[in-house]
Amino acid sequence: MRPITKTILTICVISSCATPSNKTVVEITPLVKRSMNTVVIDTPAQLQAKLPTTTTEVPLAFDAGDFIDEQRNLHGKCGEFHDLAIAVGWTEDQWPKLSHIVDRESRCDVRAHNADDPMTGSRGLMQINGYWCESVKYNPSGWLQAKGILTTCDDLYDPETNLRAGLAMWKYNADRGKNGWSPWNL
Repeated sequence: MRPITKTILTICVISSCATPSNKTVVEITPLVKRSMNTVVIDTPAQLQAKLPTTTTEVPLAFDAGDFIDEQRNLHGKCGEFHDLAIAVGWTEDQWPKLSHIVDRESRCDVRAHNADDPMTGSRGLMQINGYWCESVKYNPSGWLQAKGILTTCDDLYDPETNLRAGLAMWKYNADRGKNGWSPWNL
């Protein structure tokens, strides 16, 4: 009886096998079939057909609604803005009041605008009044512009800018011995 030999099977890893660098060589012991006194050895094509196939899992599509629900379950009202608020300088201790304000003022809508408020209305998550970004007697370029927080009042529709502006206003009041939350009439 002859010894069983090994067959070298070349598998293309990339769609083209034009160059040797695109090939991976796998050594496979062929399956042997005995039929009477004859030994039948599978060809490389037959062996390749018997190899297990692999699949690639496709990631699930991102669902913003799921993210919002998850963040609200973790952090309460308007929880989707929690991490951003902490990143711009608000503290965990301030978060409960901040989330209450954002929910009450804008219902967590970054595009919220109340045109009925004086000085061109209030904008964004924290409904920051135009007084803080419009030209006034004591701040001709606008208080938030002078602080380098924004360029125009419409920048307040950006949640990061709005939260930074709100924090600057909170600190302005707190540094003067007032309640930092006073602009929002808690």
